[in-house]
Amino acid sequence: MKPLAARPVRTLLGAWALAAGAAGPHPTQRPARAARPGSYVYPLRVGPTGRYLVDEEGRPFLLIGDAAWSLIAQAREQDADAYLADRQRLGFDAILVNLIEHKFAAHAPADAAGERPFLGRAFTRPNESYFARADRVIADAARRGILVLLAPDYLGYGCGDEGWCAETRAASLSEMHAWGRYVGRRYRAFDNIVWVVGGDADPTPVLARLEAMVGGIRSADPRHLFTAHNARGQMGVAPWPGATWLTVNDIYTRGLEHEAAARAYALAPPRPFFLVEAYYENEHDATEASLRAAAYWTVLSGGFGQVFGNCPLWSFGAPTVEAFCRAGRWQAALDTQGARNMSFLRTLFESRHWWSLVPDTAHAVLTSGVGTFGASDYATAAWAADGSSVIAYLPSARPVTVSGARLAGSTMTAWWYDPGSGTAIHIGTFATSGPQTFTPPSSGDWVLVLDSRRFAFPPPGR
Repeated sequence: MKPLAARPVRTLLGAWALAAGAAGPHPTQRPARAARPGSYVYPLRVGPTGRYLVDEEGRPFLLIGDAAWSLIAQAREQDADAYLADRQRLGFDAILVNLIEHKFAAHAPADAAGERPFLGRAFTRPNESYFARADRVIADAARRGILVLLAPDYLGYGCGDEGWCAETRAASLSEMHAWGRYVGRRYRAFDNIVWVVGGDADPTPVLARLEAMVGGIRSADPRHLFTAHNARGQMGVAPWPGATWLTVNDIYTRGLEHEAAARAYALAPPRPFFLVEAYYENEHDATEASLRAAAYWTVLSGGFGQVFGNCPLWSFGAPTVEAFCRAGRWQAALDTQGARNMSFLRTLFESRHWWSLVPDTAHAVLTSGVGTFGASDYATAAWAADGSSVIAYLPSARPVTVSGARLAGSTMTAWWYDPGSGTAIHIGTFATSGPQTFTPPSSGDWVLVLDSRRFAFPPPGR
């Protein structure tokens, strides 16, 4: 979480798929079945290529997440239920939450009922009343098909007072191991969890203690995956070289996700990654277009999803946060254009074989109109390894030239998809041989979708 004066407050896969970088289309292979929001069977595991996650039935998991950091500590139970119902309605399938809140709740670290997480020193003598309420929130999310990215020891920006960094430093290794074992035992039966280690800080100063906590969790809970939330610009796996428990990578950016995503995609062996945080809606200079760009850049660069955020929403009315945001009360921030944009992103990618997308880093597909790598005008493109589709995101309108050589068959259907409305415009049918040039129908950002006619896809987003 961000210090109020220094920076923005809380700026924020088919079992058949070919390994990334496959040489060409294989249209005869049977694709995995996409899942609809709420239909995933948790817990998740790493998919066969190492590029995405799958549920218990092998269905690729497209992470459309929402930052809900203070949900457990700040929101009343009826408000938590209303929030989860709204996120389910909009198609969100994950939330990012602190199990224990240090600062951003009205009575932190106590919850809305006045219950503190510990009856003694931090990480010792857990308070059953506090965690019973946390149980109910996580179970409610499970009932709605929502994954909980759960942080058991949020460190806080720069290891300052926003999180539990000082208390973590003061705790012994045995206390941290016992704390990890406690939460591991308590939540091992909850299917809808991925553990998030750290939070908004370089964990190096407390690395040994976090490792002790992880060891405690794993001793009681061998079922769930782990990721890590570090300092901005620091990949999830970066401070943890050789850590076999850290199975899910992530990126944490300031707005040029294609650069960070390219580095994460290039790791060998591959590790699935997502955008854990970027800028949030209703803070500083974030726009609807820049928020959409963050999401599309990530997925088309090889990520399996992203966590969206809204400044007044993530704290659920914590006074120091709500007054800072551009919008008002958190309830009014539920149904925003930014949240609807994430729904449109989901429907687009779910309508295609997104889990087999290979980033077009060599510009073999998008051959002109790419823009500048490292700049906000950069257009990202990817081609499906089964030859089914090419998808390109243009953050600003410009003519682009595209090769259909990666598509199966001799003809392709072209579409423009509006990421701000979720509507598709049919362009026409074209030969896959030779380059084709397309110009968006108006200004703004657009998604170009080219489909092999062999696959008989419906319009994008259907």
